[in-house]
Amino acid sequence: MNQKIKLALLFFPIVILFGYIMSLNYLSSFSEVKIAMRGYDPRDLFSGYYMNMQPDWERTDCSQFAGSVCPKDNFRSYYNFYINQKNSEQLQKAINAEKVELVFSYAAGFEPIVKDMLVDGVSYMSYLKQDNN
Repeated sequence: MNQKIKLALLFFPIVILFGYIMSLNYLSSFSEVKIAMRGYDPRDLFSGYYMNMQPDWERTDCSQFAGSVCPKDNFRSYYNFYINQKNSEQLQKAINAEKVELVFSYAAGFEPIVKDMLVDGVSYMSYLKQDNN
């Protein structure tokens, strides 16, 4: 095989990976919005727990969107958020008692990307650290 073809075949996956990483970086740079969530559903027993949450549009502050209207059609009807199994029981109790929101990177016309989960206004990782102290 020609040396130039071998070199091109070697760099092709690298170029594709670089493009994918750059697109994720671009998508995550959109404005952040917080959507109130409800629900908990531990289903995946093999890799920890996923929290199956549904947007609660009645508790969501729609003023963070253009025209102060929640774009319900741009979001899915439910989201799975992975929680480490060792923290799942602690978070289940907190989520049943506290206000839960998902933070999204959002721009109209693009799929919203989940960035973080807030429990009572604090990132869930910080919430777990506070609760352990």
